[in-house]
Formats: sequence, C-alpha cells, structure tokens
Amino acid sequence: MCLQVNNKRAVSIMIGYVLLVVVAVVLSIIVYQWIKSYTPKEALACPDDVSIHIKEYWCNSDYLNITIKNNGKFNIAGYFIRVSNSSGQEIATIDLSSRLLTGGEITGNSVLFEQSGENTLKPGEETSQKYNIAGLGSLYLIEIIPVRYQEEENKMRFVSCGEEKIKEDIECIG
Repeated sequence: MCLQVNNKRAVSIMIGYVLLVVVAVVLSIIVYQWIKSYTPKEALACPDDVSIHIKEYWCNSDYLNITIKNNGKFNIAGYFIRVSNSSGQEIATIDLSSRLLTGGEITGNSVLFEQSGENTLKPGEETSQKYNIAGLGSLYLIEIIPVRYQEEENKMRFVSCGEEKIKEDIECIG
C-alpha cells in the first residue's frame, strides 16, 4: 500500500511568507533612506579661532559707545549684542541691536559691519558702534556673540559663533 501525500499547499504558504518578509525588508530599507534624508546633519559651526573682545566702552544715561576688536584669526561679519540691567543677572536678556545708532547695519537681531554679505572685519581691526540706551536704566553686563558667513555645500550660510561668546561686566549708571 503506497500512500501518496500531495501537500503542495504547505509549500505555497511558505513561499508566501518568504515573499512577505522580503517585501517588508525592502520597504524598511526604502523608508530608512527616505527618513535619513530628513534628519539634520551636523550643525554649522564657526572655526575655533574666531574671537572678538571689547576694547573699550563709554556710556552715560542715554548712549553706549563700544569699540570691538577682532583678535581672532578669521574675518567676522558682525555680532549679536545683549545687555542686562539687573546686577545679579548672569545672562543678558535685553537685545540692543534694534537700538543701534551708528557704526553698522541691522539684520534681524544682529549688527553687521556692512550689508555686503561678507566677513568684513579682519583680524586685528576694530570698529565702534553707538547705541541708544535711554530708558533701560543702569547696565551691568554685556554679552556679544560674533557671527560670520561661511560657505557650506556651495552656499553662503549665516553662522552664529555661540562658542565664542564674550561676557563682560560694565558700569553704566543711568
């Protein structure tokens, strides 16, 4: 007695499962590549040798004059400037860029030395700006963060040099 088992159905189910797994793996690879293109790449950063300092300042109850010197190795385009009118405050929160009177151009919340889209303040050079500080009261702290234009992927990008931020205690009694 010879039994002949005809079990072709089990083979077709196995082929179906293998195809299902292969399709799932291929789809996951496609989705991974698509999502990878949307994740941000490494953040733009300034070169390590970007540096500025406040050479001198003068103030009265209405005006603040500051002289900034580029003591780094790279040209810079401008800076963000903030002050504090509270003696115990460690972070300056008042944006002065909108109060610029002379010595630069305002773009957004930054002060640029020129509107040329270039890094115009060369190493060793200095520049002076005058700000209207009327109504702010006494100032105790100033923070300046340099900014520059850098070429990234054949495009000029505006970069904040947050690692190069300077803080200086000042006395502007208003």
